[in-house]
Amino acid sequence: MSASRKGVSVNLTFKGFLRLYCRELTGLNTDDLRCLSRTVALDAPAAAEAVMAFAAVQGKARYLAKLSKGTWMEEEYSRILPHLDDPIGIVAFLQSEQAPERYRKVWNAYLAKRDAVVADRRVSGLMREKTLAAMKARNVTPYRLCEDLGLNKGNVYAYLNKGDLTKVSRATARKIMEYACAA
Repeated sequence: MSASRKGVSVNLTFKGFLRLYCRELTGLNTDDLRCLSRTVALDAPAAAEAVMAFAAVQGKARYLAKLSKGTWMEEEYSRILPHLDDPIGIVAFLQSEQAPERYRKVWNAYLAKRDAVVADRRVSGLMREKTLAAMKARNVTPYRLCEDLGLNKGNVYAYLNKGDLTKVSRATARKIMEYACAA
């Protein structure tokens, strides 16, 4: 899953992450808690904690707990509800030792996704430096590079000349670097 295709950015919010994560875990393309709850109860139990966290950040934890009545989730959601009923305190709870491990894993998954984008940008920056040195040593122009690789000139120029690491993916940065070093 590429960061740009899934709308993931360095500014990824926890709520935005939960929206994507719930969709990924349930296989549904919806934010509707009724649909998500039904799917968790019948087909996707591994999404239970993420769906509850998603409801909580929207201030709808009580609503989801009501939807879970009569399902295997009812007891767990009732037990966790006091900790997730305040949308402001959710993040602090998920980071605390009070949170069950399954709920802390939701927060840790968010951190991993958010930090992966930062790490990709850092690596792209390092590849940019190596690319520029190789281009200079081999007398390769950005224009020739773009033509040969079929890349968008504006994005490549912004990446190479202005250092805008958001303009190319890590894979594209690697492709550019490999071309420049081999030329």
